[in-house]
Amino acid sequence: MEGCGMNCIKYLLVVFNALFMVFGIVIIAAACVDMGVMRDFAGMETTGHETDVVLIVVGVLIIIVAAFGCFGAWKENPKLLYIFAGFLIIIILLELSVGIAAAALRPQIEGTMKTQLRASFIKNKSTREEDSTYREFWDRVQSNLECCGVTGPDNYVASEPRLNPSFSCCPPDGTDRADEIKRSDCISLSKYYQEGCEDKVLSTIHSAGMTVIVCGILFCFLEVIGIVLALWLAHSIKTQDKGRETA
Repeated sequence: MEGCGMNCIKYLLVVFNALFMVFGIVIIAAACVDMGVMRDFAGMETTGHETDVVLIVVGVLIIIVAAFGCFGAWKENPKLLYIFAGFLIIIILLELSVGIAAAALRPQIEGTMKTQLRASFIKNKSTREEDSTYREFWDRVQSNLECCGVTGPDNYVASEPRLNPSFSCCPPDGTDRADEIKRSDCISLSKYYQEGCEDKVLSTIHSAGMTVIVCGILFCFLEVIGIVLALWLAHSIKTQDKGRETA
């Protein structure tokens, strides 16, 4: 294939490698978001970051390999294109391995997070100064996710010390009244959020994980196309070179 045909493949491969770089950045961003969500909702502990770290490494490799592929396509070097295709195959295998590991470990990670959430909630009820970080953590979770307690506001009175629900369990009323008045009104009229935070936290984590998985699947398809284009271009260049030698 000569002339415009091979040039079209060449430029198309360059464009695809530019897309690879963009998707490498997207995978890194998605993994960082997933890691941040899990850190925010892990009950003050770090949990399940291993697969996200691997994905970040894969994203960096994708950017490097894509740049290598652009160079090989632009120089029309078959050896570089074959190496590029080999690297893409390795990256696909890595992505599949990470995806399978993430899917297998997700239930275990979610179970661990449930345990950590419940343990941190007990410390949230503590009046000790050293446990203030747990109170701040639960205030942030309850305000952001519009929930109360682990499974509901009854968790605050179900065990010692028996407390009224935190003020962060109360939805904003849009008035300029003092916080103490707002809290008193919220507690006396039971206006606080009725849904527990555990399910909302796990749902948020699940959504972040699905974003990473969807990005990985989409990128695998693009990588397969990139491999086909690279091999096609390399074969076309070799065929053209042989034709010139025999001419």
